[in-house]
Amino acid sequence: MKTYRTAFTLVELLVVIAIIGILISLLLPAVQQAREAARRMQCTNNMKQLTLAMHNYESTFKQFPQPAEDSLYGYSAQAKLLPYIEQGNLEDLIDYTQPLLSGVAYDPDLNPNLVNVVRQPLSVLQCPSDPGDPFSIEDGNVWAGTNYMMNAGPGSGMSYCSRSDTDGLFWRGSNTRFRDITDGTSNTIAIAETLYGLRGDDTADLIDASKQIKRVSGGGPCSATAESLVTRSATRYEGRRAGQWIRNITYQTLINAFFPPNAREPDVSHHGEAISGARSHHPGGVNVSLCDGSVRFVTETIDLATWRNLHNRHDGQVLTGFSQ
Repeated sequence: MKTYRTAFTLVELLVVIAIIGILISLLLPAVQQAREAARRMQCTNNMKQLTLAMHNYESTFKQFPQPAEDSLYGYSAQAKLLPYIEQGNLEDLIDYTQPLLSGVAYDPDLNPNLVNVVRQPLSVLQCPSDPGDPFSIEDGNVWAGTNYMMNAGPGSGMSYCSRSDTDGLFWRGSNTRFRDITDGTSNTIAIAETLYGLRGDDTADLIDASKQIKRVSGGGPCSATAESLVTRSATRYEGRRAGQWIRNITYQTLINAFFPPNAREPDVSHHGEAISGARSHHPGGVNVSLCDGSVRFVTETIDLATWRNLHNRHDGQVLTGFSQ
């Protein structure tokens, strides 16, 4: 009797390969969604920790952490939270009575005692959904950045200017506390997220509005409204944003609500002041933490007036149904 060896025909192999390809194409989006859900959950947990740290700081010092009055040489509110996010050893290396930077504003020198501090990345300050570079290089020094920015107000008119009360929670030399949030802690944003900038050299043309800042000139600092500044032509575009968690400059550690979440326009900088918006890689919106400690997801389609009201601690607006 003759024996025959069974095997797949070419047609059968092609059919099996096609079926596997279809299954993979169906499965891949589900895997990506699951990964993003996990990243978004980690981002939410980070923001909860930071807001709880703000609560503990306020309980200890009777005010929220104060960004230094000198934006060029001063420390950020995030830096003041180090002991409350289990980074006491890192804070021990910082002497807040000594300047972060020294020298002239256009070419400052980093305090040599802080070279290893400023380059230290902190996972609680980073959103895992952002694939961008958390590090920036300035004058040969490496700095670590943060995705989580403190509420610096609605940003419209002159409220983008961090030199005085912005109607938010943080500005240069602010000493706000819970009693100043007259709109209620569940109606006021404490922290919002943003994306790392597009690192590298400045460019003459806009490459990525979500990752670059439009530099504009003309007049002195805080001499024009936000509405005027955004219409000015760019002198250049740069990717410094969110690159220095320790430094008190608006586009590094503060945020305002002139633009809606994930705006199609780039942030704007003028003499160190900035119109700096919330941005993320979460599909459809951004995470924010409210002053009561809750974290909400705010969609890109939120009414702009409502969005700005959420950044104003005392405008008398009581808001509901603004997030999902």
